[in-house]
Amino acid sequence: MSSYPNDNSSKGPQGGDKQQQHGSAFNVALRLKYEQRCEDCGESDFVEDHACGDLICRSCGRVAESHVIDERSEWRTFSDKDKEGADPNRVGGPTNALLKDGGLSTMISGGKGVDKGLASNLQRMQARTDTSGDDKTLVMAFRDISRVCSSMKLPDVVRHQANEYYRDGLEKSKAVKTRAQSAVVAAVVFLACRQMGYPRTFKEIRAYVPQARVKDIGRIYKAIVADLKLKEQGEFRSEVVSIHPENFLRRFMSTVGFSNADMMAAITLANVIKPQGEGQVDQKWHGKSPITIAGTIMWVMSMLNKASADKKSPTLQDICAVCGVAEQTVLNLLKEIKPFLPSMIQEAGGFATSEDITKALGTDDVTKT
Repeated sequence: MSSYPNDNSSKGPQGGDKQQQHGSAFNVALRLKYEQRCEDCGESDFVEDHACGDLICRSCGRVAESHVIDERSEWRTFSDKDKEGADPNRVGGPTNALLKDGGLSTMISGGKGVDKGLASNLQRMQARTDTSGDDKTLVMAFRDISRVCSSMKLPDVVRHQANEYYRDGLEKSKAVKTRAQSAVVAAVVFLACRQMGYPRTFKEIRAYVPQARVKDIGRIYKAIVADLKLKEQGEFRSEVVSIHPENFLRRFMSTVGFSNADMMAAITLANVIKPQGEGQVDQKWHGKSPITIAGTIMWVMSMLNKASADKKSPTLQDICAVCGVAEQTVLNLLKEIKPFLPSMIQEAGGFATSEDITKALGTDDVTKT
């Protein structure tokens, strides 16, 4: 009895079909392997042990062949059983299109039982012939970028975009090649956050890259934008035009202890003060930084809470520390929008009464904490 797989193509090629010819040759090899007879019992019933590479007789247990080549697919599949077909994914790590060699270069390393002198000589010879020095720099930078993005809980799209900015900057920007690695990593993460719609402040990013200074991050950021000519490409998202105070309010207000109702009211007020999209652009505060506007709104909400419920609210110092802006900057902007605040609060849903507004903002001493 023969246990090799049945295949109609083993009958031979017909009509000169090349595919049938290959299939016929393969089945001849299978037939020769499985139709041989056992030398002990004379039977022709074999089973193949793929783990050991042995061809074993079912009747008497004699090993007819050893070190048999496994002719099955070389990949493993962890796909759902409900999926039809095999998983064609091969072994090995994924390729990286940002690296010159695709991330598939060879690395020689020593190990137990390996001559250390021979391994050292091979490594030195490979280093001399290796032309992917930039790839080593990229791999180290990508690792740092991944660590920062993971610590900040940023989505993968930000990490991928930051990797691309670093790769392009390494080729075209002098700032990436000459400045400290930590400051460059912080700058490309900051740029990627802004361009992908997840804006963060310089101080927020510096908290996860303490080796870099805020001034250095800002200078490298400007240099990369200029050298890569991002503004000329028409897709650059500047701070004032594309970033809205709403992007910062929930995060900043949660840090200083505002309630969820205060957050919703502040976001509504932010959309009234600075409409998103195509809207009013004639007010002079529309050119201010979104972070400054967010800090001013938070200070307004703090004063309204004190006036309405006389409850403990964050001080101006706490708000400015979280936002990363100067106290006088917030007070100057508050002075500009103060005459319009009552009408804008009413337009935002009237979350504060006129008495509370007058009590909180009616005096000239708005700096009292």
